[in-house]
Amino acid sequence: MKYDVVIIGAGPAGYVAAIRAGQAGLKTLVIEKRYTGGMCLNWGCIPTKALLESAKFYHRIKSAASFGVNGIRTEELSFDWEQARQRAMSIRDRLVKGIEYLWKKHAVQVITGEAIIHSAHEVEVNRQIINTEHVIIATGSKPERLTIDTKVPVFELEGMMQMHSVPSRPLVYGNGPVAWEMFNFFSLTDSQPVWLIPRSPVLPGLDDYANDFVLKRTRKEKQNVIYDKQWTLKGKTLSVGDSKYEIDGIVNCSLRQAVLPPMDETPVLEEGFIKVDEDFRTSIADIYAIGDVNGISNLAHVASAQGLYVINRILGVQPEHLTGIYPINIYSEPEIAQVGKTEQQLKKSGIDYQVSEYNLLANGKALIEGNAEGVLRVLSETKYKQVLGVLIIAPDATDMIAEATAIMELEGTAYEIAHIIHAHPTVSEVFMEAGLVAIDQPLHK
Repeated sequence: MKYDVVIIGAGPAGYVAAIRAGQAGLKTLVIEKRYTGGMCLNWGCIPTKALLESAKFYHRIKSAASFGVNGIRTEELSFDWEQARQRAMSIRDRLVKGIEYLWKKHAVQVITGEAIIHSAHEVEVNRQIINTEHVIIATGSKPERLTIDTKVPVFELEGMMQMHSVPSRPLVYGNGPVAWEMFNFFSLTDSQPVWLIPRSPVLPGLDDYANDFVLKRTRKEKQNVIYDKQWTLKGKTLSVGDSKYEIDGIVNCSLRQAVLPPMDETPVLEEGFIKVDEDFRTSIADIYAIGDVNGISNLAHVASAQGLYVINRILGVQPEHLTGIYPINIYSEPEIAQVGKTEQQLKKSGIDYQVSEYNLLANGKALIEGNAEGVLRVLSETKYKQVLGVLIIAPDATDMIAEATAIMELEGTAYEIAHIIHAHPTVSEVFMEAGLVAIDQPLHK
């Protein structure tokens, strides 16, 4: 049987590409070794955010009395990991069924097994040879293997989502959004986590302001964070100088490395990831690589955008090249979101810029909700005020960043931000306020 396209991997890159290909009438086959939805749906994006939402809800209930809600005995509150996990898995199951329904609706065929790429036009799975016009590799990435000699269990998020209980004194190892989110989760649920950050910065790719915020917050909360220091682990005891920490499990949140399918000929690699051109083509004609496996980004929404792009390219449509303007979201408490350039990148490029910021402490809706910790920072060039980057630290930052992304995609300026009428009271009003600051017409400042 011959296909127009064979997609290897069913994560956000692969399953979105398959839906689009099916909708367009391409004869499409998805080969997935185990999980429909990939890491994102099964133990990454969706389950971890569901767990964080449970943790935030639990933490927020403790302040119910200040909102006029009496009768809650906070000393009797406890966090039920298993119930929170089951809730996360039920959300996962619903979304996976949705993907499978859409595949069926658009005549996308699926085979469970490990794909072996013999050439751009021949793939083997379960000892069956599949012929195709195009191959799309969407096999994703996984954390680097943690080689620590220890007597405590070491697990990654995939394993954690299958556990019926979790450590009460976990060591979260790694830097980046996943590590910060997991440390935040355990902290919000009254565990006693230790965060071991093996290298700087804490949040690679994010503005120094966001990195400083995270470190300052952990110091303010007197949390156990070990940053760029010598340490030893013997048995269950982590030693850092004169300080010792007893741990009962290690959560591996190391930086990620590409998962490569078996191939007769390996495409050109760059630092372990498949090198692609601006159309996501590998060094082998008619083989594309999208999502984490190409090393451009490990964000699900970027992976999906690449999948859509490649299918349109195969269809003969020449879409506009992806701009690289996409949000980076962190779902901690409070949330952190960023799009565009960082202040450090602008300095390095020699671009004249200005920083306009507005604090949530002056925002009515944030005060009403009891969530006034945070700030909006807009980076714009000084002459025409074009917006070059935005950083938001706020409870709903991961949703609010969409406005900044749209403005930047349209090459908008601080003038547009300042003159957009935002509903009152809303947290999003901070955009208008920061825009007014940028054009030297501050209103509530």
